[in-house]
Amino acid sequence: MTNKVLYLNPLKDYIEGFQAATPEGYSVTLMSPDASVAEMVREAADADYIVSGIEIPDVVFRAAKQVKFIQYMSSGYGQLPVEVLNELGVPVAQMKTHSISVAEHAVTLMLSLLRRIPEAAKLIRDGKWRPDLDETSYAELYGKTVGIVGLGNIGRWVGRIVHHGFGANVIYYDHHEIPLTVAELIGARPVSLDELMEQSDVVCVNMPLNEGSRHIIGAEELARMQSRAVLINVGRGEVIDEDALTQSLVEGRIAGAGLDVFDSEPLDLNSPLLNLENVICTPHMAGVGWENVQRRIATAWGNIAKVQRGEAPVGVLTETTFARETADAT
Repeated sequence: MTNKVLYLNPLKDYIEGFQAATPEGYSVTLMSPDASVAEMVREAADADYIVSGIEIPDVVFRAAKQVKFIQYMSSGYGQLPVEVLNELGVPVAQMKTHSISVAEHAVTLMLSLLRRIPEAAKLIRDGKWRPDLDETSYAELYGKTVGIVGLGNIGRWVGRIVHHGFGANVIYYDHHEIPLTVAELIGARPVSLDELMEQSDVVCVNMPLNEGSRHIIGAEELARMQSRAVLINVGRGEVIDEDALTQSLVEGRIAGAGLDVFDSEPLDLNSPLLNLENVICTPHMAGVGWENVQRRIATAWGNIAKVQRGEAPVGVLTETTFARETADAT
């Protein structure tokens, strides 16, 4: 018997690799973004497994009456809230493979701001060689205090890199209690959010968006930052009050910002953030990289194999951990 794997809305960079990795006993059906909802519903009806990109209507998942497992190929899960996914009665997993890429991107933004790389590159393109170089406006990461807002997978990688690689002191704030062994491994100590904003030379935000995190960093929190401090956001744009951040940057109350995510995406070309020399904006690309593509493909097939063996897949975000058949059998 061949197991049908339905891949909804695949990104082009994943298609060839995902198909090439197909194990014996499985067939892959690709549904492009141009497919109609009716077509997706029809193909979902007899799918054993679903691998999904984002922005798939919930009616498609509800039509998959014999599906054993759903794997999202992103760290988020599209427009579907967890409550809807729980109603499906099958395990649904998100990807956690992008943490290394995002953490490296965050550190790249830190170094680029502290060393003023974009401004230096522009000067040399303009034919200017060290014009009136003010050394006091450049800084090292070594010995700085990096405050991590959200010590999840990404935050932990950021902490490991800056502490062990650059000799930075790491403090963190998180809604959830972090095991002491984890914090000790990356040399981090917990503080309140107010303390973090006041003490950090670099504030690195990695928080996901939820009811408790929207605008967790607003005007009051930004006002606590040191004037030479920089802020990095590789979590979600809505976690920071973007208007308050823009005002802080325009008025020079903080030294700079490196932003990969924004309150509204794509970022409006008229956004004042794009005209500020002390701001680096990247287009929500922190998690990209060919290594991450390979990790995601391997994780998806690995999870499918786990479910097929009656085991729990990794990265499950729903209440249901095991497939229906496994639950019924026990």
